[in-house]
Amino acid sequence: MKLYKELAEWWPLMSPHTEYEEEAYLFLKIIEHYHPAIKTALEFGSGGGSNAFYLKKHFSMTLTDLSLDMLKVSRELNPNCLHMQGDMRKIDVGTEFDLVFIHDAISYFTDKADLLAVMNNAKKHLKPEGLLFIMPDQYTETFEPRTSHGGIDKNGRGMRYLEWSYDSDPEDGVTETEYAYVMRDRDGRITHEHDTGKAGLFSMPEWEGLLAEAGFQANFERVVFSEEPGTYFGIAATQLN
Repeated sequence: MKLYKELAEWWPLMSPHTEYEEEAYLFLKIIEHYHPAIKTALEFGSGGGSNAFYLKKHFSMTLTDLSLDMLKVSRELNPNCLHMQGDMRKIDVGTEFDLVFIHDAISYFTDKADLLAVMNNAKKHLKPEGLLFIMPDQYTETFEPRTSHGGIDKNGRGMRYLEWSYDSDPEDGVTETEYAYVMRDRDGRITHEHDTGKAGLFSMPEWEGLLAEAGFQANFERVVFSEEPGTYFGIAATQLN
């Protein structure tokens, strides 16, 4: 997607980190319920680092992402965190952690084999009592077509977006999202961009089965946002062996 490459510099205006405080707190409550003594955490697909901005106050974080452009955005927000570029299916950070955290970046995988590779790699990076926490955007049981919009102005620049998610083929396990961006630069110049994304749509039993194959027990935890419509569940995955 353009948003994670040539348009990455606009990310803080499309999705400012201040909008993540509540969700980071909700994730933290679940994480601490399953593992109250976390000291070190690894995030796969950390993007702009918005969740890390709040979670790093509770434990040290190493942030990884496939996009060098998004890592640049995150470094500006989280200069005290270690950043590494790599694919979450196969990156080797070289140490073990108390927590592996994966937010919505995992939703971009549309093949079960890729999900399993991520889970296996997460297990490789966990201490024996470590926790894997995954927050997918959607499940077969919870997906609903939706439209949303947002964006802010800051330091003489501004961005607004319209996001439209739908399922064009209920049989293919994939949903589509169309994005329209309008950007205003400091000189008043207006530009427009269009982006398209696809996301995997898997059932909760499918997630549970894949996690079991990777050596985890899946625990689905409801996450209720104060202003976000829809039904959401995080997965606190504890190790079976």
